[in-house]
Amino acid sequence: MPIPQQENPVNRQSTRDVIYQALRDWIIQGELQPGEKINDAELARHFHVSRTPVREAFQLLESQKLIRVVPGRSTTVTEIDKVDLEKCYRPLAEIQALGAKIAVEFLTEEQLSQLQAILDRSDRACAENDAQTAISCDADFHAIIMAAAGNEYLIDFSDLMLLHIQRIKYHFFHCDRMRRASVQQHKEVLAALRSRDGEAAAQRMRSHWLSAMESSIRDVADSTRATSPVESTEI
Repeated sequence: MPIPQQENPVNRQSTRDVIYQALRDWIIQGELQPGEKINDAELARHFHVSRTPVREAFQLLESQKLIRVVPGRSTTVTEIDKVDLEKCYRPLAEIQALGAKIAVEFLTEEQLSQLQAILDRSDRACAENDAQTAISCDADFHAIIMAAAGNEYLIDFSDLMLLHIQRIKYHFFHCDRMRRASVQQHKEVLAALRSRDGEAAAQRMRSHWLSAMESSIRDVADSTRATSPVESTEI
């Protein structure tokens, strides 16, 4: 299995977490592809550690459905499942819609200015085809709104759902059309927040996430068709 290069050995104080973060990033960013086998012994050599922290990292990744472990046989990167995407996106849309509705009452002028600054950076990122900055701006935009809502349970649930869609979200923001659509929807959400219209803010936030869901599911379906073998037409 090809392993991205890393110059420095892992800090042993947080070995499991560092390995987990590295593997998660490789999976999300596509350096480890769906269906690809990963080997704990090979990773242990790469990180200069025993197999134990690697296997502990595997447990976290499996709980997040990023890998599939078959004891005694193999560990593979999971495929992106459109059914799972819908299961994550729909509750995420409702959680974030509620967050936006609550945040209307508490957002300060400073936070509204921060949201506008993020959208300005997003516009520049789109113009410069800078997917990484667009991804960062998207995360910051939603984080400010959820923080303003002041409900730690909503934040925890939202973060959990976001974790499950990181792979498709990473791909989403590398597509210029999807990136620009997201920025435009963020502008509509911000307009509702500025007007202190909780119902509109909730509706626009919900619509934003459901639109992302539909685009992502179509993209996964198209990708699956493109990689599927052509069926025989013999008579």
